[in-house]
Amino acid sequence: MEQTFVFIYAKGKKIKALNIEESKRLNDSLLKKGWKHTNTLDACRWIQYLYNECGSVDDIINEVKSLSK
Repeated sequence: MEQTFVFIYAKGKKIKALNIEESKRLNDSLLKKGWKHTNTLDACRWIQYLYNECGSVDDIINEVKSLSK
């Protein structure tokens, strides 16, 4: 299985989720604009984790919100 990575940038209460090509192209300009790289996810593993380990919708929402930290 090919790995698909998602690069998460956060600023205030917003996040941007970028693929590797977008991240390579936009990283420097995002950082200059005050965005912070907060996470890099293996998308397949993260979806698997959300489904198998998060017991409720609230748990899933909290996991997504944790991406901005």
